[in-house]
Amino acid sequence: MENFREKRLERQLKSQQTTSIVIGIILLLSILGNVYLVIRSSRIAGETETIRFQRDQVIEERNDAEERSARLESEIENLEGQVSQLRETAATLESQIQTRDRQLAQLRRQFPEIEEALEEQVAEFQQLEEEYRMLEEEREQLLTKLESLDQELANLRNEFKAQTELIDRATYLQAYNISVVNLRDRWLWGRPVIMDNASRVTRTEVSFEINSNILVEPAVKDVHLIMIDPEGEIVNRSEATEPGPIRDFTQHTIIDYDQQAFPLAFSIELEDGLQEGTHTIEVYIDGNFAGRREFNLE
Repeated sequence: MENFREKRLERQLKSQQTTSIVIGIILLLSILGNVYLVIRSSRIAGETETIRFQRDQVIEERNDAEERSARLESEIENLEGQVSQLRETAATLESQIQTRDRQLAQLRRQFPEIEEALEEQVAEFQQLEEEYRMLEEEREQLLTKLESLDQELANLRNEFKAQTELIDRATYLQAYNISVVNLRDRWLWGRPVIMDNASRVTRTEVSFEINSNILVEPAVKDVHLIMIDPEGEIVNRSEATEPGPIRDFTQHTIIDYDQQAFPLAFSIELEDGLQEGTHTIEVYIDGNFAGRREFNLE
């Protein structure tokens, strides 16, 4: 009896163990199935994302292809327009070529007449060229003669100018033999002495002779004497009281000229003496330069 119970319990235990093993196997299979499902879901999700990305790329490529197709269609239309224009231009050129061909054919028919006319024109041109050469030689000769005449004219003008200057000078009076004596006066009627020391000169005597000239009409003449110091200043400057060519001068006098030589003398009183250096005496008759003399003092 007891053995039976023990065998029964043993069978129950074995049955429970078998059940537990089956349940464990089922649970293990369930876990493996869930893991497989998770892995499969993840893989499917990745494949789905890849498919979506590829789909987006395909859509972008399709859009790019459509845009390129549109641009190509536009370019094709432009090319067709250009081809049409080129065809029109070709037709125009063909028409012009045909017109030129007809003109060339007409010129070929007229060539003998044109050649004869050209030969006549060439002969005429050669004749004109010979005439031109002769005219050019004649022109060179005339230019040579003209240069010679110009030189002769220039010489005549220079000679005329020189003669005119001589005549002009001949109509002017000149002061000849200008003499300058620098003196120092002595007190109590002492005889003055010639002085070369500028600071001690008290008087300068200037004398000259106006030439005789029959070309100058007898008349009253204004004679101006100008004494210029080394600094270019007029010594004992005086100003003219009436309008005339000489405004500033050292001394002035009036003479009654009768076409004869006329001696004249000036005495210039110098209170402060003169400066060292070169002084100049200038004589003017009726405003015209008549003569010059320079002297030097120490």
